Amino acid sequence: MAIDASVPLTPKSLGDHLWESENHTRNKISNPKDYVLALLFFKRACDRHAEETAAALEELADVPDATEIIAANPGAYHDLLIPEGCYWADVRNTDEDKLGQAVNDALLGISNANPEQLHSVFETIDFNNKRAVPPEALADLLDHFETLGPLTDGRCPADLLGQAYEWTIAKFAAGSGKRGGEFYTPAQVGKLGARLLAPEPGQDVYDPTCGSGGLLLQVLAEARRLYGDGARQITLFGQELTPETWAMARMNMLLHGAGGAATIVQGDTLAAPAFLKGSELRRFDLVIANPPFSSKNWGHERFKAAGDPFGRIRHLPTKSHGEMAFVQHMVASIAHAGRMAVVLPNGCFFRGGAEQLVRRDLVEDDLVEAVIQLPTDMFFGATIPACWLVLNRAKARDRVDRVLFVEASQSFERVDTKNVLGDGDIDRIVSTLRGAEAIEGFSAFGTRDEIAAQRYNLAPRRYVAGATDRDDIPTLADALAAYRAAVEHRQQAEESLFSILNSLDEI
Repeated sequence: MAIDASVPLTPKSLGDHLWESENHTRNKISNPKDYVLALLFFKRACDRHAEETAAALEELADVPDATEIIAANPGAYHDLLIPEGCYWADVRNTDEDKLGQAVNDALLGISNANPEQLHSVFETIDFNNKRAVPPEALADLLDHFETLGPLTDGRCPADLLGQAYEWTIAKFAAGSGKRGGEFYTPAQVGKLGARLLAPEPGQDVYDPTCGSGGLLLQVLAEARRLYGDGARQITLFGQELTPETWAMARMNMLLHGAGGAATIVQGDTLAAPAFLKGSELRRFDLVIANPPFSSKNWGHERFKAAGDPFGRIRHLPTKSHGEMAFVQHMVASIAHAGRMAVVLPNGCFFRGGAEQLVRRDLVEDDLVEAVIQLPTDMFFGATIPACWLVLNRAKARDRVDRVLFVEASQSFERVDTKNVLGDGDIDRIVSTLRGAEAIEGFSAFGTRDEIAAQRYNLAPRRYVAGATDRDDIPTLADALAAYRAAVEHRQQAEESLFSILNSLDEI
């Protein structure tokens, strides 16, 4: 059903309409997420271009040859350039059997006209793959988008469009099982992380596993909430391994009006970090991430065989738990007075082996400011509990040699099939961190000596009096993982010892 084009869109009306696209693609289009989000971007870019043209003509109403002036200086009047023949209307007027190629050509033309913002973004999406996207299904999907009416700033400002885009990604993530967690962090989890970092004007923000870019945009949204126009001084940097998810992140930035402030690079952060200063890692004011949980292809064998040319990975995690490799990369990427927040599954806070050694170094270097236990069943594809680990290279004097533990596992609302942090829950966690409050059953400080006595176990329930249950008691799977990690750590130590002994024999 068409939406009245004279009525401004709301996040709900737009979000519902976008999700209705799923009904037009079910059992017809393979992996509909990529196609739906690309078409949303395409229609928005064309409608916004037309709106900008109309505004420019109004501005130049008294100037002779206004149309020629706009055409000769398109960059002065348009955020994105749309070449002739690449407009939404051009595609809509194409015969059905040629529709897929027409969309491909239009997106390629727009990408080539805007190389800084869109280079390679649409390369992984093929609308002309008739097996994946039957022409009649594509025509139906385009018709459905047409009923939205114009996606102009007047009807659909960038923040509203960005909200709807994020909402749609979340819905696709919920339906994608375990893979959903690879490209999307729940909005309220990201909102908490952004508020924990408290961004300031002029800072740069980095996410080494940025997925669809949600965490970076949460930090930008928090900066805008705090400083309004001052948030324009915030710059965003991200790297994402999966090409399709990287493309999603680039579109996400542009749809949120953050394209000029964001640099999102595709590639393997651990194998080939994208942001360097000379031969060393670039350092950032703020670092935030939700690295993949229990990743088994993070590069263990490569680092074991060749080491780390950047000197980041001092303690090599096991093959099946690469989170602490990302943590070590992130720590190496924090500026002198920078801060960092990373979401990690609970096992990272109490397992032995390399993970324990990483925790030991963080505590002994007095980098850990807080550990915040989240409720279970918050992440798509993973019901396991997780924590925000907050690091600070410039801790306040009253925080020196102390870590604040917050036990917020009961701070949630049940929404649909997931636990969700409410705004009040987020406020309470943030105010507890800011005020350095010790609240029975909710928060407590642990000293460096106390944490060392606990063998650098950072599970909040070890320190918060009155907390119920014990998530720091490992499951059988975690216990086996810890055992294997210990065996592997011992083998690595023996190999190193034998290598030293053999070198002595040769002297």
